[in-house]
This record gives sequence, structure tokens and C-alpha cells, in this order.
Amino acid sequence: MKTYVRRYYVLMLFQKQGGRCCYCDRFVTISHLRRDQNKPDVATLEHLITGRRHGWTRPDNLAMACRECNGMRGSAMDWLTFKSWRRGEFYEFLECGRSPDDR
Repeated sequence: MKTYVRRYYVLMLFQKQGGRCCYCDRFVTISHLRRDQNKPDVATLEHLITGRRHGWTRPDNLAMACRECNGMRGSAMDWLTFKSWRRGEFYEFLECGRSPDDR
């Protein structure tokens, strides 16, 4: 993807998502400086459906994620499962399933 197209998508998604990561919901930063590109909270483009699963670089398949989440996800887990895991919703689900005597 060309640099100007990538920047356009990042800015569009930054505005659409309110400056938050699509997975962990923390605020991200946008920087064009090379030294800032490896920080864990810098904005990156994330393919919701990965290329291995025929995900295309189209606006409806892109989201903005922090570098940390983008690196953690990989291609083994689908985006919605990873989002639930990253926000701790699996643990809340497991806690709800236990009886009051088990707590």
C-alpha cells in the first residue's frame, strides 16, 4: 500500500474510532517519525480478515489498532475473539457461569 493511502486510512479510522484502538480501547498516537513507529501505542492499520483468509485492503476490512495489539493478534485468531480476549470479556463470562457458592 502506498504511503499516502496508508496515511489517509489511518487518519480516517482515527477520527471514526475516536482515537482508540479497536481491540484494547486505549488511546493511540499518530506519528510519521521513524523513531516513534515502534512504540506500543502508535496507530497501525489492522486487517480484520487477514490475507490468509482472503482479506482485502478495503475500508470495510480495515481498523486502527495500537502496535501492541496488532503484533499480538497474529493470524491464528479472528478479530472478534481477539477483541473479547484483549478486553477481558472471557474472564467476565467465566465468572458469570459460576455459582455463588463457588466464589
